[in-house]
Amino acid sequence: MGKTLTARYDAAENVLRLAEPLEGVKDHDEVKVTVEEKPPLDPERPWLAFSGIMSGEQGEEFARVIEEMFPIEKE
Repeated sequence: MGKTLTARYDAAENVLRLAEPLEGVKDHDEVKVTVEEKPPLDPERPWLAFSGIMSGEQGEEFARVIEEMFPIEKE
């Protein structure tokens, strides 16, 4: 099984916290982890920080809510 997930590292507890459940893996199963640091946030496009942490459905819902709250008026 191979899958890329987003996780946040908690140094105080020495724990990686996944942004979504890890399907197909039982509690206490061992997995192989490859760590890649995310590039620093782009101050011109801070929304890119959300990349990879939502499912497609969640992303669509998030975009819909943003569009409703901040409509762009067309000329």
